Amino acid sequence: MNKPRVDLIPVENMSDKQKHVYEKFPSNLTRALLLTKCSAGPHLALGGAITQGYLNDFEREIIVMRVAKLVDSEFERLIHYPLAIKAGLSEKEIDDIERANYQDMPPKRQAMVRYISECILEGKASASSFRQLNEFYTQGEIADATHLAGHCWMTAMYLSSLDIPLDENLASWSRLTELNE
Repeated sequence: MNKPRVDLIPVENMSDKQKHVYEKFPSNLTRALLLTKCSAGPHLALGGAITQGYLNDFEREIIVMRVAKLVDSEFERLIHYPLAIKAGLSEKEIDDIERANYQDMPPKRQAMVRYISECILEGKASASSFRQLNEFYTQGEIADATHLAGHCWMTAMYLSSLDIPLDENLASWSRLTELNE
């Protein structure tokens, strides 16, 4: 990755309000989001809120790993690969998700990967993909899946467009839900 196209705010120069947000997710992503007038906290809070939605960790990580591959997001893959393993996906299953190797997936996962792929690549899933996904998931789960895919895509686009470097250490998601309190 190149030098960032923007100057990231040094921690020592952050206002108290900015530090409050940064401390919830100390990362270059947060430092980059703090360049916006008022989007950093809400963006991170949305990421935290999605973890409390209808989808379990296993399902969420299937989505994130597929989006990360489709948009070539090093950040999403770096953060979420260990989470996907922890959620119960094997390295082979992750590889199948990333490659859209449908023949080695159970039908439920095929439906999710196909739906998410269309959302990201076409900007909209087809009616047939929605119907197929709805055989396995509720409307609330599909809404959460769609929202998560869009959030991952937006984060990846933001980081890559501004050439924000990956962090040397993994940041923890554990405090993000505090931004919703």
